[in-house]
Amino acid sequence: MAKKRRKLTQCPNCGYTFDDTNNYCPNCGQENHDLNVPVKHLIAEFLEGTLHFDTKVWKTLKYLILKPGLLSEKFNIGQRASYVPPFRLYVFVSLIFFFVLALTTKSTVQLQSTKGDKPVAALPGMTINANLADSLALAADSAKLEKLEEVAAAAEEMKALKTNIIQDERATLVAEKFSKFISNSEGSKQKLLKNISFMMFLLMPFFAWLLNLFYRKQGRNYVEHLMFSIHLHTFYFILLIISMLAGHYLPVPDLSGVVIGIMILYLFLALHRVYKQSYVRTLLRLIPIGFTYLITLAFFLVSTVFMSVLLS
Repeated sequence: MAKKRRKLTQCPNCGYTFDDTNNYCPNCGQENHDLNVPVKHLIAEFLEGTLHFDTKVWKTLKYLILKPGLLSEKFNIGQRASYVPPFRLYVFVSLIFFFVLALTTKSTVQLQSTKGDKPVAALPGMTINANLADSLALAADSAKLEKLEEVAAAAEEMKALKTNIIQDERATLVAEKFSKFISNSEGSKQKLLKNISFMMFLLMPFFAWLLNLFYRKQGRNYVEHLMFSIHLHTFYFILLIISMLAGHYLPVPDLSGVVIGIMILYLFLALHRVYKQSYVRTLLRLIPIGFTYLITLAFFLVSTVFMSVLLS
C-alpha cells in the first residue's frame, strides 16, 4: 500500500522549491510530507508505517490464528511480501499484550506485619588464628594434646556458627528486599513487566534452538526455526490478550485450562504443518519439546522474579 503523502510546495527545512515528483528534498533529504494534521491521521499513518495497516495485516492475523504454521511455511518458501514481517508483528502484539497485562492485573500479595524487632546477627564475624599443625608437633604430653583438641573442636564450632550467621544475614537481606519489592506494588509491577518482556525476547531464540535440536535431520536453517518461534509466541500473546480481557471484563470462569489446551493444540498443528511429519511422529516430538519448553519457561519466570526482587 503506497503511502498517501500531503506534499508541500517548498521544503520547510531548507527552502527548496519542490517539483510534483519530489517525495524527498533533493537538497537536504527531508521528506516532502505535511505532518500538521489531526491526531487521528497521525495514528493512521503510524499504523500504516508500522504494520502496513491494510488488508495485509488482516490476512496475516487470519492465517496466524486460524491456520497454525501456515505463515511460517510461507516465509520458508519465500512468500513474504503479502504478509506482515514476523518480527514487526511480534513487537506490535507484544506491546499490546504488556499494556493489557498492566491494565488488568493488580498486586494481590500483601505483606503480613509481625511484632518484634528485625532479626539481627547474634555475633559479629570473627576469625581464629590457630596453627594446629605446629601446635601438635610441639605437644609432647597428653595433657597438651587434649587441650589442643578442645581448641580445635571449639574452632570448628565457631566456624560453623560463623557460616550460619552469614547465611542468616543473606536470608535477612533477601527478605528485606522482597518486603521492599512488595510494598512498592506499582513500581515493582512495572519493573517485573519490563523484565518479563526481556525474558520472552530471550525465550524465542531458545525455543528455536530447541526445534533445531529435535529436527536437525531435516537440515533446516536456524532462521526457519526462529520464524516458527516468533509466529508461535505472537499467537500465544494474542490468546493471552483475549483471555485476560475476557477474564477481567466478563463474568467467565477461570480460563487457564482452556488457554493451555489451545496452546498445546496450536503447537501440535503448527509442527505438523511446517515439519511435514505424520501426526504420530509429531506427537512424539511434541512431548519432549513441550516438556523442555515448560521447564525452561518456569526457570526463566522464577529467575526473572528473583532478579527483579534483588535489583529493586
